[in-house]
Amino acid sequence: MTPSSRRSRFRNSLFAGLIAVVPLLVTVFVLVWLAQLIEGLMAPLFSWALGRSVPGLGFVSALLVVATVGIIATTVVGSQILAAGERLLTRIPLFKDIYVPVKQLVAALSPQSESGFKKVVFAPHPKGGTLSLGFLTREFAMPDGTGQAVSWAAVYVPTNHLWLGDVYCFLRRDLVFPELTVEDGIRIVLTAGTSFPASVRLKAD
Repeated sequence: MTPSSRRSRFRNSLFAGLIAVVPLLVTVFVLVWLAQLIEGLMAPLFSWALGRSVPGLGFVSALLVVATVGIIATTVVGSQILAAGERLLTRIPLFKDIYVPVKQLVAALSPQSESGFKKVVFAPHPKGGTLSLGFLTREFAMPDGTGQAVSWAAVYVPTNHLWLGDVYCFLRRDLVFPELTVEDGIRIVLTAGTSFPASVRLKAD
């Protein structure tokens, strides 16, 4: 093996390692940061109630806080309070620029969200005869020239990033439905297509 080929192999291995390690490190960092933040805020109360410091209590508290917010959000009064607080916070320019795209992304991943991605589709590209990977977001009926109701679909096609894209309306019969989950589609977009499976099966839909 020549020195140049060894360097090339090392670079490829390093890049593959970064792809595998960086998402894990970011996830661990966020969880640790959240646990430390809550533990720092609650430490005086924990010390007073328990009489001593308990390692790991911050992580448990973080889970409990998130679960409590979720319980509150599922009630009518709680959802109204959270919505009012959200409207207030989204008036802050920098906060809004970060919070809104992240919330839209999380909502798109949630199967309970009516505004989320429903299915992965292959749609005819508006500027050519190729297919674009997109996400079906809504189905609706619209009359054709004869007055008959025809099934249409709103499809979100990402461009530069997952939350930057265009919305197109297609006849539903013109869409192709691959056997890919929404998570698969998001992964394909975020990796610029490199995580596309070697073969994709189509399903009747």
